[in-house]
Amino acid sequence: MNDTTPIRLTSPADLLSAIPYLLGFEPEHSLVVQGLRGNNLQCTFRVDLPGGIDHLDHLVTMTEQVKTNDCDAVILIAYGETELATACLDRAASDYAASGIQVLDRLRVTDHHWYSQNCRDGCCPPQGTPLPETTDITTALTVAGARRHPGREAITALLDPADEHQRAAVARAVEDDLAAACDLSWADQCERDLQAVDHWLGSDEPPGPDGIATLGLGLGDLRVRDYALHASDQRRTDTRRPVDLWLWVARHLEDDLAAPSATVAGWCAYRTGNGVLALECFEHALKVCPNYRLAQMLTAALQAGIPPAALDRLTVAADGTEATSNTA
Repeated sequence: MNDTTPIRLTSPADLLSAIPYLLGFEPEHSLVVQGLRGNNLQCTFRVDLPGGIDHLDHLVTMTEQVKTNDCDAVILIAYGETELATACLDRAASDYAASGIQVLDRLRVTDHHWYSQNCRDGCCPPQGTPLPETTDITTALTVAGARRHPGREAITALLDPADEHQRAAVARAVEDDLAAACDLSWADQCERDLQAVDHWLGSDEPPGPDGIATLGLGLGDLRVRDYALHASDQRRTDTRRPVDLWLWVARHLEDDLAAPSATVAGWCAYRTGNGVLALECFEHALKVCPNYRLAQMLTAALQAGIPPAALDRLTVAADGTEATSNTA
């Protein structure tokens, strides 16, 4: 899922060039749904195509998620082999018609060429049109901080554990930090951790073992974690720094400490429209801590298609208790 500052589409080439930046990677064997309100792009969703024509009933067409984003029209794009992609486009178009949402176009991408299923009078060349490499929109997305990874696996790899020697150094720093904390009052420790969050969010350098230990342990306190959520959110104009910081911290921590930082990284990715990375972060948090409540809640919101802007309604009280809107 992705939503951003509204993007105005002027051609299929604009749309197709933007998709790898909106998703974070070049899709394959996928159905992509672009939801629009007026002529402005509001959201992007992607699911895998089913294994074959005989399994079309397994295709998830995401009509409910599009409705959640108040879209009045969609453009459907299927990436894959001609027969299956065409059949999936037809099935998805039927579902959207039944839901009262206009299908503006159905595009198929096969072998790096695109075709419009709505073309009936030779408007598209029979060999298809090559996918555009760059457009004005891709340039604008890159300047805004969007990344295009070579594949979905490259996004998953962003959460791979750091080098074992670096993790060992962090583990020693965690032990030292825990020992030193015995000499601090809770208020002093909390103040130190809040200052560490501000310092490292404002730094151009990643923290070393001591900084990682302070941040990782600090996020175990709900008050510090929730401060980190809001402090990171205030830096959304620098879309990469908050996500990169919390990914860096999560990758260096042992499993019993990694869930909060992975969840904060996912929150930052979600808020800036990178739903693919957000889901990877939440899944990582739940893998190491299956009952981590914030990761559970944000995963459910993401899978339901709740737009990032709706997370403005999620408030965190000063004492660390959480309150959410009914929609989250």
